[in-house]
Amino acid sequence: MEKETRDDALSFGHLALKYGYISVEQLRESLALQKERASRGQPQKLGEILVELGHLSRSQVIELFRKQASMGAHPQLENYKILEQIGKGAMGAVYKAIQVSLNRLVALKILPPKLATDKNYIARFLQEAKVAARLNHENIVYVIDVGESHGVFYYAMEYVEGRTVKDLVEQGGPMSNEEIIDIGIQATRALECAYSHAIVHRDIKPSNIMVTQERVVKLCDFGLARQLDVDMKGVTATIAGTPYYIAPEQIRNGPVDTRTDIYSLGGTLYFMATGNVPFSGASPVIVMTKHLYEKPVGVRVKNPQISPQLEAIILKCLQKRPEDRFQSPAELMRAFEITRSPKPVTPRIRPRRRLHRRFRR
Repeated sequence: MEKETRDDALSFGHLALKYGYISVEQLRESLALQKERASRGQPQKLGEILVELGHLSRSQVIELFRKQASMGAHPQLENYKILEQIGKGAMGAVYKAIQVSLNRLVALKILPPKLATDKNYIARFLQEAKVAARLNHENIVYVIDVGESHGVFYYAMEYVEGRTVKDLVEQGGPMSNEEIIDIGIQATRALECAYSHAIVHRDIKPSNIMVTQERVVKLCDFGLARQLDVDMKGVTATIAGTPYYIAPEQIRNGPVDTRTDIYSLGGTLYFMATGNVPFSGASPVIVMTKHLYEKPVGVRVKNPQISPQLEAIILKCLQKRPEDRFQSPAELMRAFEITRSPKPVTPRIRPRRRLHRRFRR
């Protein structure tokens, strides 16, 4: 069990005092017992001692841990020592942490305390971990552990040292043809792995693609992923995806499949090539309307250094109808490989054809 620091214990104790759950005498008694046990090599969290002495109930301890987390203090979890917050999204904050039992760095995603009392959000959070855990691929951030500690839901992932595609473009400008193709191929391999498990990511975007110092691409954040053979009963349906990279069928709440991810990857490739999103606007509604009805400005109009063949790949990914895009990651991969070869061939939009049944609802 991770040793609780004196500051963490005092913070927890003062919070219990603030809400009138314990007296000053009870806090002093509990802190003294905690110190004594620690000196004997038996570290114990203050909350556990307060429960043992009958000063707090377990439900009160869970409530206080959640309040402590919502106030900005790092949550206290069994077997993990949290070092710093490295990211934050709608479905949780991500921390750099040490998994104490194995003494290794991990990325720890924690469900926000305000959502941890909602069964729908808990189900969605655990489903995210379950989906990501099924994917074992060098281009996907893998899940190490999932659990709950003192009412705090979390899962641990591979810690990746690197920068996101978003950061790389914002700091260095549009990428070269070679860089785009290299990152595109690796991201497509990740999609191929998800496709083989009937999983759609549904939120491919520059900030969800990491690039390590060794130029290895890692697809992360399966918070909106959908396992197509699982019915998420009880989870409220909403428009999933980021407006700048969302596919038309997501906006319409229609059926999604691997071609949905290919559209979003196309938007990401567009950003890599031009430094701009495919569509912009004063509001998410305006941006999504453009995804539905407008064509993006040509890639080479914004960046003439991009080859016609690569532009054709990007624009084919961004076709409005799924039938007009690449029909699988393997097909997109072949287009990348051909474009990278000495005699690239411009991909053509194929006539409409049915997709494999497993991607039908």
